[in-house]
Amino acid sequence: MKAMFVLTPPESRRLIARAVVQLPEVQTALEQAYVCVVGGTTNGYIAQELAGLDIAPQAFTAGTSAQGVLCVTPADQRDPHIPLVLHRGVVVDKSMTDVFEDFHLETVVIKGANAVDPEGNVGIITSGFDGGTVAATIGYMTSTGMQYIFPVGLEKLIPSVPEAVQWTGSKTFDYSMGAHFGMYCLHHGIVVTEVQALQSLCGVAVMHVASGGIGGNEGAVILVAEGTESEVRAAIDLVESVKGEPRLAALKGECKDCLYDRCAYHGMDDSELPAWLQQSPT
Repeated sequence: MKAMFVLTPPESRRLIARAVVQLPEVQTALEQAYVCVVGGTTNGYIAQELAGLDIAPQAFTAGTSAQGVLCVTPADQRDPHIPLVLHRGVVVDKSMTDVFEDFHLETVVIKGANAVDPEGNVGIITSGFDGGTVAATIGYMTSTGMQYIFPVGLEKLIPSVPEAVQWTGSKTFDYSMGAHFGMYCLHHGIVVTEVQALQSLCGVAVMHVASGGIGGNEGAVILVAEGTESEVRAAIDLVESVKGEPRLAALKGECKDCLYDRCAYHGMDDSELPAWLQQSPT
C-alpha cells in the first residue's frame, strides 16, 4: 500500500517530537539516566511531549529565524525551562554541568539543528560568540560516548553542511539580514527527520519527493510512504493526528537594542525599519 502526505513545518515538528520521545535511547535514558532538552522550537514540542508542560515552542529557544531575518528571542520572553532536564523521567532543577558531573552513559542530549544534508550531517548556527550550547556540551559528549539526538525537519535540508560551514563565520560578514553567525557541522548523533519518524513509528518506507508551497504550505514537505496495509494505515492515522498543528508566532528581538552590529537594521527604531520588517509577526 502507498500513501502521499503533506506536512507543514509545525506538523512536522509535532511528528518528529512524537518519534523522538519513543526512541529506544530516550526511553532508556528516561528509566536510568538523564534526558536534556536544550533550546530549539522543535525541542519545545519535545519538551511538551516528554513533560506535559505548557510550553510555547517559539519561546523555547534563544535564537530564531523569523520575520525575514535571523534574530534572538527576547530574554524576558524565553521559556524558563531551557534546558529541560529529566532525571529518571522526572523534571529536575539541574544544569547541564550538574548532569555531566553525575555521569551516566545512557544520558541523552536533544539538540535542535538549523540544517541537515543527505549524508546525515547537521548544521547548528551559533550567533553567541562563546559558541553556545554546542561548545558547552560537545567535549563531554564526544569524549565520553554520550548520545546526541538531532530532531530536524526536512524544510532545513541543504546540499552539504560541511560546505555550508565554510561560508559562515560571524566576523566575516560585511552585511547581514539579522544576526551574523558561524555554524557547526556535527555528525555524532541520531538524526530524526520526518522520514525517520514515520519509519520508526510505523515501519513504512518513506521518500521525500517534494517541498514548498503557498497559502500556509511554505516550507511544507511532501512524502510518499509505502508498506503493508497495516503499516501504511498506521502512518495515515499518525499523520492525520498531527494535521492542523497551529503555526508559531514570531518572537523577534528589538532592533534598537541589537548586539549584532553587522546587521543591516542594527540600532534602528521601529519607525526606521523597512515596511516588511514592521509587519506584525504571525
